[in-house]
Amino acid sequence: MVTRRALRGHERILIDSSIWIYHFEQHAEFGTAASAVIEAMEEAAFRGIASELTLLELTVKPLQLGRQDIADEYEVLLSYFPNLELEPISREILLGAAALRARHRLRTPDAILLSTGVHSGASAAVTNDDAWVGAAPPGVDVILLSALV
Repeated sequence: MVTRRALRGHERILIDSSIWIYHFEQHAEFGTAASAVIEAMEEAAFRGIASELTLLELTVKPLQLGRQDIADEYEVLLSYFPNLELEPISREILLGAAALRARHRLRTPDAILLSTGVHSGASAAVTNDDAWVGAAPPGVDVILLSALV
């Protein structure tokens, strides 16, 4: 599968919040590729990195819909997902995010997510955000989900 080939050679990969959203919502265009990334992580093809910010981003829609049960499921899932490290947002991550945001004009959530990956030793980041391509520091490959479909 194309997705597996793109992920090969990376031991630690940052997973952008959008990948989880595409997976859970079975997005018509990107759901299959997002699910392949999540499944590869689950099967230990690599160690996944996610920020606790992803928990916020995943739970907003269920909470807007009055679905606390789904928000709770997402929290448990991210907390115990196989081969996933859910990283807290530390001062060091925030300072790294500020530098990324200042240098590359990233949106604050994107800067925090990318800084989390850098701080956690990710050698790649899977996203669908073109802005990450020029913002990732040397040593962090950006894998666009749109290139995998």
